[in-house]
Amino acid sequence: MLRCNISIMDNRAIYTSLKTGKRIYLRPIRSQDGLRLRESIANLSDQSRYYRFFSGMKNVPDSVLERLLAVDGVNHLAWGALDLAEHDLPAIGVVRVIRDPQTGVAELAIATLDAYHNTGLARILMAAISSDCLEAGISTLKADVLSENKKARSLFRALGGTCTQSDGAYMAFSFDVALMDQLLRSMQGLDGVRDVFSAFDRFGAYPPRLAG
Repeated sequence: MLRCNISIMDNRAIYTSLKTGKRIYLRPIRSQDGLRLRESIANLSDQSRYYRFFSGMKNVPDSVLERLLAVDGVNHLAWGALDLAEHDLPAIGVVRVIRDPQTGVAELAIATLDAYHNTGLARILMAAISSDCLEAGISTLKADVLSENKKARSLFRALGGTCTQSDGAYMAFSFDVALMDQLLRSMQGLDGVRDVFSAFDRFGAYPPRLAG
């Protein structure tokens, strides 16, 4: 089974800015982030919470929160964006992938607080997760989205997502991570995305993830 040195993984940090100029801090999600994630989910609008979880739940069950925090750096990757302007560094966006060990395909999920829509945050988070996926050997992603979620559909298509199934209410997308990476690198005017890729170039000095 693959494993990684989580203490090394946790040392990765990326400081960058949104299109608005707001400074943010990106890093892998940690097991200690339970309260931060719980508050972030509660701060989503009802619609955004429904789009992310297909449910209107405002208070996250402990069992769900435990799964969200069970990041191992190999089969479950997750990055959070934190607001540097607030003393408690609240989470303003989270992206994660969970790989099926049998198929090698990982399920993608992303959510950002409503106040940070159209700021480039989603693409910054996607740049972080695509880079992390490539390092972890994850080459294919999938994501389910509500058909009414036009912003997610637009983002997924801009990142090379292909709709593989639609039943009217839901749409399933498939992504080639290498293509996603290329498309993100080619996007113009997104300094935050470039900062993410520059940071991962520096992270390349860390030891590789080991099999054991």
